[in-house]
Amino acid sequence: MQDLGLASANAANNISHSLGSSKETYFRDTQNCVIQDAFRHSRSQWIDDPVICQWRDPTHHIHRVLSDTNDLYHDWKYMKRKLFSISTSPVWRDTGRALAEVGLPWHSNQVNMPDQIDSSWPFHFKDFETQLLQLLGSRVGSSSAVGYASSHLEASCYCIRALQQELRRVCPSQRPILIYDQIDHKLVEAIRKILGLDTARVHLSDPREEMIQGLLNATANKARPIIFAASIGNSATENDKISLIVDISTEFTLILHIDAFQSFDYITTMSEHERRRAGVEKFVLANKSPHGFLRTEDGFVIANSIVAGGLNQPPHGPAVSLTPNYQGVKGEKVAYIRSFDSTLGGSRDAIAPLWLALYELRLGHNGIQKLCRDLLDIRSSVLRVLKSQGMTAYESTYSLDVVVHSFSSSQKQRLLKLGGILVKSGEIVLAIQTRFLTGEVFSSSPSFWGSHTNNFSTSKPLLNQYPIDPSILKQLKATVQGWKTITRSTAGYPLHMGSLAALGPVIARFWDLDISQRWVENTAHKILSSRLASFGVPDAENQRTFKANFTNGSTMGNRCGIHTAFSQFPDATIYLSTETHYSVMKTLRDCDKISNIWSLKEPQFFQIPSDSRGRMCAAALLKQVMLDKQRYTARGREYHLILFANIGTTFVGARDNLSEIYQTLREHGIEISYIHADGAFDFGFDTCGISLGRPGSVDDDGVPCVQGITISHHKALGQSVSGEVLCFSPDREIVGKVPNLDPKVVFETWLYNQVYRPRDRLQLRNYCQQNALFLETGLRNLGLATKRNPDSMIVVFERPVAWITEEFSLRPEGDWVHFITMPHISPETIELFLDRIKSVDEECRAAFSSIAPLLTDLLGREIQLKRLQNQSRLVERLRRLSQFLKPVQSGYTAELEELIKRSVRGALSIAAVDDEENIQLVFLAESNRDQSIMVHPLLLNTSFVNKIQAIQEIQGQLMGLLGRYLKAKIRLSSAGHQVYIYS
Repeated sequence: MQDLGLASANAANNISHSLGSSKETYFRDTQNCVIQDAFRHSRSQWIDDPVICQWRDPTHHIHRVLSDTNDLYHDWKYMKRKLFSISTSPVWRDTGRALAEVGLPWHSNQVNMPDQIDSSWPFHFKDFETQLLQLLGSRVGSSSAVGYASSHLEASCYCIRALQQELRRVCPSQRPILIYDQIDHKLVEAIRKILGLDTARVHLSDPREEMIQGLLNATANKARPIIFAASIGNSATENDKISLIVDISTEFTLILHIDAFQSFDYITTMSEHERRRAGVEKFVLANKSPHGFLRTEDGFVIANSIVAGGLNQPPHGPAVSLTPNYQGVKGEKVAYIRSFDSTLGGSRDAIAPLWLALYELRLGHNGIQKLCRDLLDIRSSVLRVLKSQGMTAYESTYSLDVVVHSFSSSQKQRLLKLGGILVKSGEIVLAIQTRFLTGEVFSSSPSFWGSHTNNFSTSKPLLNQYPIDPSILKQLKATVQGWKTITRSTAGYPLHMGSLAALGPVIARFWDLDISQRWVENTAHKILSSRLASFGVPDAENQRTFKANFTNGSTMGNRCGIHTAFSQFPDATIYLSTETHYSVMKTLRDCDKISNIWSLKEPQFFQIPSDSRGRMCAAALLKQVMLDKQRYTARGREYHLILFANIGTTFVGARDNLSEIYQTLREHGIEISYIHADGAFDFGFDTCGISLGRPGSVDDDGVPCVQGITISHHKALGQSVSGEVLCFSPDREIVGKVPNLDPKVVFETWLYNQVYRPRDRLQLRNYCQQNALFLETGLRNLGLATKRNPDSMIVVFERPVAWITEEFSLRPEGDWVHFITMPHISPETIELFLDRIKSVDEECRAAFSSIAPLLTDLLGREIQLKRLQNQSRLVERLRRLSQFLKPVQSGYTAELEELIKRSVRGALSIAAVDDEENIQLVFLAESNRDQSIMVHPLLLNTSFVNKIQAIQEIQGQLMGLLGRYLKAKIRLSSAGHQVYIYS
């Protein structure tokens, strides 16, 4: 992979002049080492690791990569844009420039919904995303809209899933069907497979009788409710007839989804006069009953969900899902993320929501309206020019574009050279974009405009009309500055948070550029081909049976991989371990066909228990597979097995033993039809001995080849949130593949592939493993129970006090947390962490030394005070005796079992034991993330019930000392005054 990106860079360099830069300007500016300067200035914020520290050496290979990157920067900076080709808005590019100036990108992640905040993970911009939702929602009558910013595909899936789940609630016995006409058919196909929905196309242009009959056929004579997915403005020539859909709603059970990805700003800010003139509908976002009429009394069309986007968004730009606050669609509570797993993906890019929010905030309703009015004037001028040249054209209804209907052969070629797009109707679409307002298009294409350029004034620069509020930029700069401190001790996620400290300023230089589409396509192909080769598919002939695609993260990668497997084996059963990432079960439950929610058949998935190391238990898998195969055979159905394998589980870093699983099944005549391997984190370092191959094939070591692979970009190496999915799929594309590659993802991946060579990745992994061993040894020396898989950089141990978990952003699961020694975690940080653990122990012992003699005297026997650690024998005894607890006073309502569990996990509950280790009493206390201690009920041996008052007096002293020594606030819970006894 080392030569991949350099070759691409050189190729891009060779075509630079054909992209439109003048030789004089090009050679003058390439002497300006913009990229090298940005990299050099970043050194004041570097987070050293064994690889990054080498970059200070001027002979290191990274400086050759930076030189090539600098060439690309100048190529694209002066790249000539065709007059009517789609390009990024100057306001959007300038917003990116502003974000770069405040210190972004820094490693961040918008995981979970905007309103779901984990206080130990501050690396997000959810406050801006919330503002964005309110801003866009208010334009369609719903300032409390629920949703988030993501890709167009994910936003569409989220909206349709919300409608799907809402219909399950209100029409529980009726299976919904997705109806569409003009919306992008590849998008519909992806949604169909991801959500397991039946779909049908109805041509709204057909005679009404034929159209109604088509709907009757699709809905089994109105027995099935309709989700109608309609498109407006995403194509100048293919918009759905909204008035006809409204008419249909009087006869059918129907809710409406609107895809306004590229038209939302235009149609929600236009004046009432312009709306009536253009024939544009008014929309309101609301939770309409599927049995109600689609239009309100004042003429608004009711949409149950909307996908929105910014003005002049490119196809790969961020989209926003907008839904009402539907009931029952929160998802499951997941301890690991301390939230509900509600999004379609998992990790989310935090920059895109911020970028779109600032873009919308700086323009505002009035600004967008003014931009659109100015662009409408330009559109009118374009129409006049076309008419003067003998062509006929018309205005697009829901967009600013011009559609040229008739033209000569020479005129067609000329319009296509100017960036026009030939659509399947035979017409040519000319995109009218914000960059027209800068004046550059008139000077660059004077032959097209002729005398019409005199109609436009550019006296006031465009960007000066729409400044970003300086206070916002000041706030963002302070936020990023704070992150630079917190990052160094954030140890709970498998994320390399240090690489963007050095490479972020380089990447940010490209945020105000349009990247060459030709370069993007060529480089993406080379990156994915190289990835396939690294997993054992080296040549073009074999690669034809495999497909590879960029994704917006590993959760979507797993979705695409799982559904690609099912597209080849629709009746298969998929097996996954109980240690599999929480989002995989969400993927399976989201799909009506895999979950079989509308049939009497069992779900087509099964969770298999894991062994003590977190690996799938081969014997348990075999037992379940044999039962399932017998069931299939009895019903005369062919049995197929899809295995979802973990190459590094989320919490304990376990790798499923594929050889053992393969041999165990083979010995009983069971063949695996398809294996998908999730190595989102581990595959970032190397291939982990995994190879791609046809179903049933094995490598030279007898390890079964896998057919699908998921990789994350943002985990092992730390680039922005994105990933790849590779699949054996000889006859079809990967499910969920969309043609709109994000150029910035491709560029970042290219850059990281050049910078991090295989030996660099190996060096990083070894460094992390050494630090993990150091941490594990230190924790054991402090008396804590630990778990760690061989060569893993994930160390699992019993929960410490909650504020230490908070300070280091550790991830919890049950009685355990894990600490991941990523490259940005230094040995000194690990020492600091161990000191924090040790200091709590020492401060508790100091408090115990004062209190134990008091209890010894009061209880008349030698007493020791011991903290209750999750995995200690004392906790086992406490759990046994808790079954016999009785309140001293009647009327107690404490949920005692839950209080004991939380108190033990808080690592500050204290047992008073005698010299035979018998528990005489327990002071239940729960540590909290805000460095407070919550005092819960006192548990007491019945022998001392006559001494309760004195014991409570001593309890008060003990808690006071702990608060003083640990610098923690003491709080009494609502049950803190209660006493329970046992015998």
